[in-house]
Amino acid sequence: ALSKPGDKHLFKTGCKLLRHSLSSQCEIYPISQCSHPMRSIVGEGLRIEGMGKSAQLHGGALIHWHVPSSEQIDFTAQLLNKFSLQRLKEMGDPLSSIVQWRRCLRVLRYSLRGCSGLLLDDAPEATMSEATEISTHEKATASLILEASTETKSTLNGLRRKLSRIMVDIMSLIANDTSYSDQKSDEMDQQMDENNARKITISSDTKICKEVLEVTSLLLTRRGSFHRVQTAKSVWRGQKEILTDFVLASGSDYASAAFFRQRNLGANSYYRDGENGGKTMSSALLVNRVNIMLHTQSRNASFQIPRRLRKRRGVTDEIASSSTLFSTDMDIKTLQLSLKCDIEESNGAEQTSLETYECLIDGLMSMACHPNINVRGTASGVVEYAFSRFPWVCKPRTQRLLAAVSLRDIDQNGEYGIPSCSKLTIQLNSQGKRDRLAEVVKGVAKIIATPKMTKELLSCEFNRFEIIQTLCGTQRLVSLLPDEEVQKVVYYLNCIFLNFRSKFFSLPRVTDKDQALHESCLNFLLGILKGEDTPQNGVSPTPTIKPNDNDFSNKSTEEDLPETNVESNAGEMHWRNRLFVAWFLTYCIDESDLKIDDPEIMSRIWATCFRIIEGEVGQPLQRVSLGLLGRLVSLALVDLSENSLASESKAKNPDLAVLCDAFTREKFCRAFGTALVFDHREDTSVGGGHSAQWSLGVEEVLRDVLYNLAPRTLFPFQRISQKSHTFKLQHAQIVHAILLSIGHENAMITSKYLLNQAKDLVASPPSEDQRNQQCTAAEIFSGVCRALMQYSKNVVEQRDIWDTVLIPFLEEAVLKMPTNLMAAFFDACRYGIHHFPPNHFFPLLQWSVNKVKTTVWQHETNDSVEDSNNAASAMADRFALQSKWLFFVQAALIELDSEDDLGAVCQLPWYTNVLVTDAHQIDCKIAKNECNISYEEVELDKSWNFVNDNLIPCLLNALDHPYDKCRDHIASCLFRMCYCHRKFIDLSKALGNGKYQASKDPGVEIISQLMSVSNSDKYSFKEKHQALSTAQKFLSCCVHWGDAKHEFSEYIIPLLPLAFKSLQTTDDEVSSDHRGIEAETVKGFRFTIADISSSCVVPIGASQDMIRVLTTLKDMSQHQHWQIRQAAAHFLQCFQGCHKYLFSQELDDMAMDIAISLLADDRREVSNAATSALTGILAALPLGVVSGLVSKYILIANKSLKKKNKKKMETPQQQRVEESDAEAAKSKARAKRQQKSVYFLCAAVLGRPYDMPKFVPEALTALSKHSFEQRASLSVREVVKMCCSEFKRTHTDNWEAHKKQFTREQMEALEDVVSTPHYYA
Repeated sequence: ALSKPGDKHLFKTGCKLLRHSLSSQCEIYPISQCSHPMRSIVGEGLRIEGMGKSAQLHGGALIHWHVPSSEQIDFTAQLLNKFSLQRLKEMGDPLSSIVQWRRCLRVLRYSLRGCSGLLLDDAPEATMSEATEISTHEKATASLILEASTETKSTLNGLRRKLSRIMVDIMSLIANDTSYSDQKSDEMDQQMDENNARKITISSDTKICKEVLEVTSLLLTRRGSFHRVQTAKSVWRGQKEILTDFVLASGSDYASAAFFRQRNLGANSYYRDGENGGKTMSSALLVNRVNIMLHTQSRNASFQIPRRLRKRRGVTDEIASSSTLFSTDMDIKTLQLSLKCDIEESNGAEQTSLETYECLIDGLMSMACHPNINVRGTASGVVEYAFSRFPWVCKPRTQRLLAAVSLRDIDQNGEYGIPSCSKLTIQLNSQGKRDRLAEVVKGVAKIIATPKMTKELLSCEFNRFEIIQTLCGTQRLVSLLPDEEVQKVVYYLNCIFLNFRSKFFSLPRVTDKDQALHESCLNFLLGILKGEDTPQNGVSPTPTIKPNDNDFSNKSTEEDLPETNVESNAGEMHWRNRLFVAWFLTYCIDESDLKIDDPEIMSRIWATCFRIIEGEVGQPLQRVSLGLLGRLVSLALVDLSENSLASESKAKNPDLAVLCDAFTREKFCRAFGTALVFDHREDTSVGGGHSAQWSLGVEEVLRDVLYNLAPRTLFPFQRISQKSHTFKLQHAQIVHAILLSIGHENAMITSKYLLNQAKDLVASPPSEDQRNQQCTAAEIFSGVCRALMQYSKNVVEQRDIWDTVLIPFLEEAVLKMPTNLMAAFFDACRYGIHHFPPNHFFPLLQWSVNKVKTTVWQHETNDSVEDSNNAASAMADRFALQSKWLFFVQAALIELDSEDDLGAVCQLPWYTNVLVTDAHQIDCKIAKNECNISYEEVELDKSWNFVNDNLIPCLLNALDHPYDKCRDHIASCLFRMCYCHRKFIDLSKALGNGKYQASKDPGVEIISQLMSVSNSDKYSFKEKHQALSTAQKFLSCCVHWGDAKHEFSEYIIPLLPLAFKSLQTTDDEVSSDHRGIEAETVKGFRFTIADISSSCVVPIGASQDMIRVLTTLKDMSQHQHWQIRQAAAHFLQCFQGCHKYLFSQELDDMAMDIAISLLADDRREVSNAATSALTGILAALPLGVVSGLVSKYILIANKSLKKKNKKKMETPQQQRVEESDAEAAKSKARAKRQQKSVYFLCAAVLGRPYDMPKFVPEALTALSKHSFEQRASLSVREVVKMCCSEFKRTHTDNWEAHKKQFTREQMEALEDVVSTPHYYA
């Protein structure tokens, strides 16, 4: 097959056959009859199933392994010599064609795939002499080669190293041909002899390059023919799950557990471990697992051998070693001459195997810069794979790679396989573009972005400084690239940054040198952001290309040099590069930088941060500077907290004078507020709804800004989460942290500046930034409020802050804030007072309650006209304001939650021990040490008494508010008061604190008022339904926000009758407007009842609550309006389904009585709903109980059939009338009994959709009698037909088994109902 070059498919088949032949001769593996899980094993007169055989590996087990012999090793060497090595010699012929090169390299690749495990790095004798250090795989291979013939030893001795040198020579030739091929195009056109033409084809042939890469990968990383060990392990686990005898396994588990319980510690204590003790793994599976272990050994050898060779070389020799094999001076004649010679002759015996491998990696790096994109991609993958085996080669190559990107490698052409990018800047193609420079840069960037190289770059301060310099100095490189290559190169450079960003970590600096490098890095970054022309700290600009450096190019002349020098000036730094500089500066700073001896650096950092915030208005760089400011402030607060707890009085605090000076200037405070505005997401509702499309890497940088603005917090850590999606809690946190850092006096000045700007932001005119400006105003207020509350030391100072600073701002801001953005102020108010005791924000509570009390619409009983247009128009403008105050007061009510108020401010809650941030610890310490708040001073009773006396009467008198949004907020406020007060009382009782007197429970008055709405005479028709709407919203709040243990029992169950009765519609003539209001009310209550029935789960042990619910349902099932009866049936179905495992016998009987009572209802909607409810009830009952009930109702159904009318004798008129009335009453009673019994039997049948109890055929037989017109009404007949067809549909899958439980008469009765009528019936 290999001698037929004309047939490609036959040649490929021959290559595969060669690979399998080599691997079958030199590898260790089990034969198929032992390793195949499903194969039978034939012994001496026995035939044993492989998957059932016990796992024995000794004795007479029929397990056969193939172990190579010396003859097989000799045969392997002969095959390798004949088909691979001989072809390599033929490649040295100058007349060899490109096809011969391709075929030779392919044969070599397939040969290495088959026998790579047989190629050692050293002579077998030398390998065996290091028996204490070599791996198991090396030792076994060396022993096999030593047993072979002398010719075989001569062939295999050092063959891996020799082949590696050949690959190095080939890649050197390719690197030489592709370095400056475009510059030499004219010379090549003039010298188109055969060798030159062939040379060009070899270097540019994609197939040859890929074959070289594949062979190189095998030589570097493969030590056996099988390498997919992880996949084999996954397959083996799947086979084990499929073939394991779980019955035997469970039996052995039971036996071993029995022995253990009997304390039998003899021979059977480990019952499953004996060879004859019940093992459940087959021999085939165990053999496969051993085979996988052998493959794992060969795979591990690819890691162990390079480490051993490096250890033997030593660190000093590693530093002194240099790459002498790989060179860009290779030409085709030299390569052909070396291939012509006998391959056994050593061309580079002075190089060790490890040095040869490192030269291979250099060749791979040169191939990663190949002009062909497919070759570059393949080479980059092979380089990354090689780094996993030779990770130490990354360290000496980092500087060369970074120099290539920085264009500082004019004297490093070809070093480590990388062409000189500085020289490539003057190499132009026929179109005058630097395409070759772009190709090399992309290959270099791909290598730098590999995980191993990124790890090396992060290992020390020097490498970090170098990569930062490189990524920040790409402006000139990008400016030299062709326009079509700029985006691609920027993408590759961004990959380097993203890998650096994802793996970045804080590196401790233990030496003065590391600290000096770190400070140099900071100075370098600060110099760039400041706009200095000359880089600092020894970072020289890119060297100018001189004429004597251009001897490789015939096109470059002295006239071209001035143009090159002009292009080297890239101009002003690109904004994306400045963005990366700010990101590097943000993440390079840590807490130790705030305490360095040289204060100039920190002063420059603060000044740079402030300058960017003021100057880069609305730019991404300003957002990154906000993150830098947040990080600096957070680190400063950490240092302040640590120093306050330090035992030494000489603890050094960070210098925050620059921060204090900046925030005491009104101009900077305004710039800071503007920066917060632009740190929001764009308002997509304005301008067509398009999101921002950032450049590469910018989105990740801006995402990191949010993490640096402020530490993470657990706020609100309650069931009531944030209401606004645009409110950024991190903005409030950074304002709060800044005010805590600059001190009390400076904080008061800064607070006034910030609040003044917040007033302007609230009143901003309509624009695309209006929403963000108004949200920023809320964030500023939140941070200022929390900081000032922590600075306040007594009640008088707290009252003064609220009256003079905070409340005046709210007076103006709430009036100007749009209704749709009030959620931002809701969250801002909550964060400002979160975890503070009520006496800290009692002035806010008073003010907000008084606002509600003075502005909310109130019901007046002396109104003579219900729909007064004048009154409606007078109140229309105030409804929006009322909605704001009603929404705002809920923030204060939520923070009255007793879990947060009863001393919680003096110590952190239990859940914050691990998760809480340092900033919160400072908040807690300030609150504890400066505020001097004690447990006895928390006055929740005072707050609740004020709410009960002022807010509740106002809200209860506004239940019929004309504005739907206001009714929403009224219901929410009522729920908040009930919920928070109940938690306060429960926790007070649990703590056993006698000081807290149970204040007036608002829930009692609220529930009483809501229950009296439907029967109240003070409401007109419209007002009554508006008040009922408020009650419905209150119920929804209890369902979705309340607790099942309390709200369901105390608020929902008492209001259930009101909810059901509200479904009743009036029969009187009313206007269309009133009819619409009534319909909306009924619709809302239907949804609420459905939520209650399916969402509210009664806790275990609260059987009285279930009894109360069922009692209410029993009353509603007897209501005169059918809509209420239908709703009761639906409620019963859902409620019983949610609690069927909690129902006792008493509850089951109550539920069944209610459902049965509704079966005979006159309205079909009610009876159908009752049937569905009864189906669920019967499905949960035991079969014996259901069977008894079915027998009972079969008798009733049989007796309730219609009978033929008998002929009667003539009677007087009066007697006929009396008999007719009695007959009608009797017929009506019979019809009800028939409907009830038939519907019950249908529910019993439908309750067993997939099985066939004994009572089902009996019930179907009884039902079939009611399917005829002369025996039952239309509704009964339709239900019977529906039941029988549904039964047939659900039992179709196993009908052959189910049919056997029917007698002949029962089957005929069923067929009479479900069969389709036809002419011959």
